[in-house]
Amino acid sequence: MNKHIISVIVPAYNEEKKIAGVLKSLVNSSLIDEIIVINDGSIDKTLPIIKKFKKIILINLKKNHGKSYAIVKGINKSKGNIIVFIDADLTNLNDSHLKKLIDPLITGKKDFAIGYPNDLKADKLFLPLSGQRSYWRKDLIPYLGNMSEKGYGLELYLNYIFRNKKMKLFPLDGVKTTLKYEKQPYDIVAKLFLVESFDILSEILKQQNPVSYLLKSYLYSFYIKKPKKNNNQIDKLIKYVKNNLIQKI
Repeated sequence: MNKHIISVIVPAYNEEKKIAGVLKSLVNSSLIDEIIVINDGSIDKTLPIIKKFKKIILINLKKNHGKSYAIVKGINKSKGNIIVFIDADLTNLNDSHLKKLIDPLITGKKDFAIGYPNDLKADKLFLPLSGQRSYWRKDLIPYLGNMSEKGYGLELYLNYIFRNKKMKLFPLDGVKTTLKYEKQPYDIVAKLFLVESFDILSEILKQQNPVSYLLKSYLYSFYIKKPKKNNNQIDKLIKYVKNNLIQKI
């Protein structure tokens, strides 16, 4: 991997309970060349915790601007040709997970990778929205202007613009994500829930063809697979949807 520079971008908003563990894993990793943490206007102890880690680059935003804005700030600051996004609320993150995010690009087998924590029973519902991702910097640069305005609709937007690229999707075995109510006061949780829901919904509805956008950014690549060899009714239904509906949108 020494032929490539790996930059990890970590956006953080009120993550005092988990961010130290994430940063410790990243700082101790032999795979990463650069760690950029964006404190997105946190009002808890997130900032002083970040400052304890000397091997990171800190971008401190005094006001909360949203996840996508913070990530774009990090990308603009980064020097890597491979960019990895990591959320600040994970536990049990280690080098094996990072390697699985990076290797598909290094080997040339895939254009980008998405890893998802698989600790929640309902995790499959959120596969397309996972924040653990890797991309070639050159592929992201043309879209940074649009990306910064997406808020929590960023993942859907990235799924859409990379819909024709080769994707590696895999579970981050052992990695857990912290639910919002477990790490923040209920008033902030309620606010974030509304903001996230609004960002995602508005990202879909503002499209010229919302149904097409939803299919291509959420359903198609993640849930509708190629039919298996045995032609059961489910396989036939999936094949019909692909051939007669999605491909004509």
